[in-house]
Amino acid sequence: MQTHLSLRSLTGNEKPDKDVQALFATRPGGKAILFIHGFSGDPIKTWSDFHVLLPAAQNCRDRDLYFYGYDGLRANMNSSAALFRDFLDRLFQQSAEFVNHNLPEDAQRPNTFQYDDVLLVAHSLGAVIVRRALLDLTRLDRSWLAKTRLVLFAPAHKGASIADLALEVASSFRFLRFFGAVARFESPLIDQLKPGSPQLISLLKETELASQNGANLHLRAHQVIIAEYERIVENETFGSDPPPVTIPNTEHTTVCKPRTDFLRPFQILEKSL
Repeated sequence: MQTHLSLRSLTGNEKPDKDVQALFATRPGGKAILFIHGFSGDPIKTWSDFHVLLPAAQNCRDRDLYFYGYDGLRANMNSSAALFRDFLDRLFQQSAEFVNHNLPEDAQRPNTFQYDDVLLVAHSLGAVIVRRALLDLTRLDRSWLAKTRLVLFAPAHKGASIADLALEVASSFRFLRFFGAVARFESPLIDQLKPGSPQLISLLKETELASQNGANLHLRAHQVIIAEYERIVENETFGSDPPPVTIPNTEHTTVCKPRTDFLRPFQILEKSL
């Protein structure tokens, strides 16, 4: 039985919709999983085979799957968070209209359709983008925030090694190879992701303040997964997040990439469904 429609880009020519890929459940249950990649990542490639493995999982058959894309190389951290914040707002506050706008006529959902459970899964820089968006939405007093949970793979919210980040993407960009020096690479995220940057300090302080006395549980990660051989991000615990789970024999870019012969990332995520 087919559990999901084929992978498709969301309708629209503007950001962020045009950069979001989705697998819509054929028998929706008001649940979704939303993936957001990291620095210089890709909506699908960052997550390897999640888009293949999840539709076949028993407890995922009624969940819509979104793979959110954004400019994780040149865009400012706060502007990316604002775009993501607005995307979440539409997803929850206009669920039926949002989904039906992206579905064929024979798969339209009732006007009463809405999401009551959305798992936000973020990698690296994506964790910072999600946390900033959730903080801003908390300030806006969105009641639907209680319907979200947060799972983080190799989060960068305590800082990242700038040189290694740049080197990681250097081979993919001809202009970097041409100049032959990481120092020539310019991105606002390079400074914003430095350990102790004003942006990261503010993120932690605001999160701790908003989480006092057990308030706003949506700001606390449900699960944190880190790589055994991490050399890019700092693996320190953020605020009141739970102790992390380490996946053996993984690095920063492989910890979130399940395959048929490497199911550990998928199995960990499946426990949060």
